[in-house]
Amino acid sequence: MISETDLILQQIVAEFSEFDVEQSRGGYNLLNRRSASAVARLRPIPGTDRFELFYWCNYRGRWRSFGNLGRLKLMLKSAHEIVDADPILRIPRR
Repeated sequence: MISETDLILQQIVAEFSEFDVEQSRGGYNLLNRRSASAVARLRPIPGTDRFELFYWCNYRGRWRSFGNLGRLKLMLKSAHEIVDADPILRIPRR
């Protein structure tokens, strides 16, 4: 029997094939394969097929929600487009 968590992990791995994915504290970290550092974090929004996207804020020393208008509810494809395009997600985590 496959749990809901395993299904979510499989979906993320399939969409973000260029990253390693690790489950961590209710979310999923996308890891750069060369450096093993976290590039972004996805957290599933319960009861939906949507995710919240986070980036690492070196100034605050924690994950921050992506977007100026508050919490974005993204499909995996949209999250992937943002991760590929936005330079803030290329800043190395300390």
